[in-house]
Amino acid sequence: MKEQIIQIPDTLEIKEIKDGKIILVEKEKKLTYENVAKKLFPYETSHYYILSDGDINKIKNSPSNYKLPNNALSKKQLEKLLAINMLMSVAKFLNDGWQPNWNNNNELKYFICYSNNSNTIFIDSTYSTQTNVVFFKSLELAKQAIEILGEETIKLALCTDY
Repeated sequence: MKEQIIQIPDTLEIKEIKDGKIILVEKEKKLTYENVAKKLFPYETSHYYILSDGDINKIKNSPSNYKLPNNALSKKQLEKLLAINMLMSVAKFLNDGWQPNWNNNNELKYFICYSNNSNTIFIDSTYSTQTNVVFFKSLELAKQAIEILGEETIKLALCTDY
């Protein structure tokens, strides 16, 4: 039996061998943020982005701006991002240098929650599970953050509707 070597291009892989024929398919490309951005923000469509003063603007996509990290599909998505940033800033200020110690299972950490079902804000706590992004060193500081930002900003930061 004579042997024949066939070099398969790096972009292809064998799907199956059927009736003595090799069926090749394109290899799946590794999913990267750039690949996602190309699909979400195609050339000549519009997207929203945040200006340096915090205003939200709409612009047409160009070959160079589709993958900027401040692009979004909706204005509400960016309003949510800004609300999260405000919550993080207030927590940083109120916590006065405190950081949660996830190796200390005796240290209670507080976080603000929002229930879509009941449209309510409440405060919960944990010893060892990272269940949120923003934590406070006390219940009182979490309550103070809600007072500072207001319920609407907290709801926007924590809601899943964007």
